Amino acid sequence: MCESKAILKKDGSEEPIMDDVALLEMTDRGILLIDIKGERKLLENHVIDYIDFIKHKIYLKQV
Repeated sequence: MCESKAILKKDGSEEPIMDDVALLEMTDRGILLIDIKGERKLLENHVIDYIDFIKHKIYLKQV
């Protein structure tokens, strides 16, 4: 599978936000994550720090 993990970088640590992310959409309200089961999570006041395509990880941080 090619799904990714969404991870929040905070104070030098990594906090998992969502596993099996199949879709990431930038909306006017924030970052919308949708997993393979269709569960949704809207992250307001967050930005993408970087994406590691090899490890399938999306690193986010709060602003």
